[in-house]
Amino acid sequence: MIQTVIVIFLIIIALLGLVLYRYHNQQFMIFDLTENTRLGHVLLIAGILLIITAVCGLLILLLLPVIWTLITVIIASLIAGFVGICFATNL
Repeated sequence: MIQTVIVIFLIIIALLGLVLYRYHNQQFMIFDLTENTRLGHVLLIAGILLIITAVCGLLILLLLPVIWTLITVIIASLIAGFVGICFATNL
């Protein structure tokens, strides 16, 4: 059961990473990232890190005990929180 939830979490994290990576130099919600390049770079780096986190999380899920997946949850939460703080400071 927990493995299914973790796989769903990893899929969501990978999709979030792909969205952030794709929109790092375009209009994203209310932000024009062609003008705000600092926020665009944050989205680019965060997108790449989230994709790497999802891939590493899948490897951890397959190779290590389930408790190690907590590392993936913590890292992904920190990255998403950092992106949220960057959005909040650019309003």
